[in-house]
Amino acid sequence: MVEIAGIPTMVLTRKGFTQVVGNAYAGFGFAPEGPSVHEFPLAMFEPVGPCVGECSDLTPLKEGIEHIVYGLTKWQPEVTEKGIIYPGEKIAVEGKDYQEALANLNYLFLQRDWGDGLPQLPATDDRVDWILTGTDLSPDTEIGKILPRGGIGTVKMLAIALAMAGGRPEYMPVLIAAMQAILDPELIHQSFNATTCSTYPVLIVNGPIGKQIRLPSGYGCLGPVPSHPAGGSIGRAIRFLLMNVGGAVPGIGTMAIYGGPARYTNIVFAEDEDHLPDDWPPLSVDRGFPAGSNVVTVHVARSTCNTRGGNPIDDEQARTLLDGFATNITRDTQMFGPPGAFDRGGAPGVQLVAYTNTQALSALGWTKEKVLAYLWERSAEIKPSPEKYWAKEPGNLILVVAGGAQGMHSYWMGMGCCAGVPTSAEIELPANWDALLAQAEEDIGPLPAYI
Repeated sequence: MVEIAGIPTMVLTRKGFTQVVGNAYAGFGFAPEGPSVHEFPLAMFEPVGPCVGECSDLTPLKEGIEHIVYGLTKWQPEVTEKGIIYPGEKIAVEGKDYQEALANLNYLFLQRDWGDGLPQLPATDDRVDWILTGTDLSPDTEIGKILPRGGIGTVKMLAIALAMAGGRPEYMPVLIAAMQAILDPELIHQSFNATTCSTYPVLIVNGPIGKQIRLPSGYGCLGPVPSHPAGGSIGRAIRFLLMNVGGAVPGIGTMAIYGGPARYTNIVFAEDEDHLPDDWPPLSVDRGFPAGSNVVTVHVARSTCNTRGGNPIDDEQARTLLDGFATNITRDTQMFGPPGAFDRGGAPGVQLVAYTNTQALSALGWTKEKVLAYLWERSAEIKPSPEKYWAKEPGNLILVVAGGAQGMHSYWMGMGCCAGVPTSAEIELPANWDALLAQAEEDIGPLPAYI
């Protein structure tokens, strides 16, 4: 029998979730199937007809009782050791030439449910070793357990994922910090990685590193931006890790009903700190880090909304612009259960603002602190407490300056189900940082102008 804390345990699930249970079992070292799991048909949980008398068919419960008793009292698993070791043994893929071998590699990935379904680069020893020059950490250093399967994410696993995503060594410090923030227990990644809601991580990078590695922050900052490709590669590597190591494969480890285009690369971008008004500190400072620190902050979104609103020229227009932001915030407060269900001081989402908007607001006396306070109070007026359970104070709101110079649009990313509070991690640079940047300039050219 399966024992948890010394108590015989039986998993009862409904049809459609047995693979999810097996995926979780694999993370504990157990076989993904067996008598310790009993599946009930979906109809047992649905009302029958007008719901007179018994509202559902409970016959399968009676028919399955002997199997349940056997699983609780007699069955023993064949596997006695738990844990998943990553990476496993190397694979060799052949073809008449490199092009055919690469195609065969990608066919193999599709057959084994590896990756995201798009073409991937081979993570050869040479390429992974090259990626590993982007960190001073040992390849065997454990970053953490990636759920729901529970595979152990090591630095080498991160390098393999980044190699498959077409990344470069100078991206590694951001990827490592990003995964540290994602695996922070406060974010509750095991929930957002497995939920039926179509969630994905949103990563905001602050500090000089954003510009140094060509993370997008201006026009088209949520991608794609060919001149600033780092966000796409880093985000796709994160998706590989969540799927291949964490087991979040649709219908097996994640039950996200729709998924979505943002899940391919998630959302990874930098705040446009070059254009911040003096009275608008960057997000990293809001999060408690010293100005100029290289920091990544992670929240979880489920949907986005492009909203209109030009640069205000007087206080009335400023309030109209901010009322639009407050409407976005309040629209999401009713999405996640009863008041208090997720009352952990979290944020309802991420509000992106064009820098010309913030400069215009600042010129009218609207500091970032004043804007956050206004959004807090205005959202309470639009949808009064206690429904505003997602944040305990104005500082919980996430307001980020990014996007192009034209302030005709803003962008809202609403919080995804089951995530915890936003998390942040400081980015550690390797000793050879300057050499990595010099090599990047040699490989892909001088850092291009970008607004």
